[in-house]
Amino acid sequence: MSVSIQFIKGLDEELGGISLRKGRDSGTKTVVLLFERVQAMEKGRSFINKIETLNLCDEEGGITVIPNGMKFQFVDDDNLSQAECSFEVTSDEAWERVMRFLHRYADAHGFEFQEPKV
Repeated sequence: MSVSIQFIKGLDEELGGISLRKGRDSGTKTVVLLFERVQAMEKGRSFINKIETLNLCDEEGGITVIPNGMKFQFVDDDNLSQAECSFEVTSDEAWERVMRFLHRYADAHGFEFQEPKV
């Protein structure tokens, strides 16, 4: 089974990067996925298919998350330069599962995990 990220079932999105964050005061863990292109938004797909969740799929099955934020940056009126989709992970068990998915995605797509620069 392939490792994929989908806003619309059956339509794989390609990540440009991943950022993992933890709130200093709250300890809340947040995953931020960076996209250079979002196929779910192209050709009116987001109007035809109501997009409320993000699906992370691997050999363990699927993880359905509800994004708590989406940010879009455009080069001009029509050209997306970057999209950020963020979601919070509330339990240690869910965090471990998401991290297993992210490691599989990284292995399958040639990503490397790096420590933040201080």
